[in-house]
Amino acid sequence: MRLGWRLTGIKPELIVQIVVLVILLAIPFAAGYFTRDYVSRKRRAEARRWREYTEPDWLSAHAPANTNEITNAGAAVVTTGELGQMLNRWESRARARRTGTG
Repeated sequence: MRLGWRLTGIKPELIVQIVVLVILLAIPFAAGYFTRDYVSRKRRAEARRWREYTEPDWLSAHAPANTNEITNAGAAVVTTGELGQMLNRWESRARARRTGTG
């Protein structure tokens, strides 16, 4: 008894043609993604030039990603929205429950 399966009635040339067809279809498909990315980057760069975009202070490549240290004094003053205020209240209440003051 032979392990494996046989392709009965299918010529090897047909299999090669199918593989080549798939490869030929994959190339423009991938090229479309790269082209879309290139055009999007170009469009965003142009939009930044029109808006006179400047990179924010907190967005710098050399800043540590995950730290509790404040790199500059201006970063400590952050205006929070409704969600930030709600989270601050929640954290202060949780802190009060843990310490027993409240």
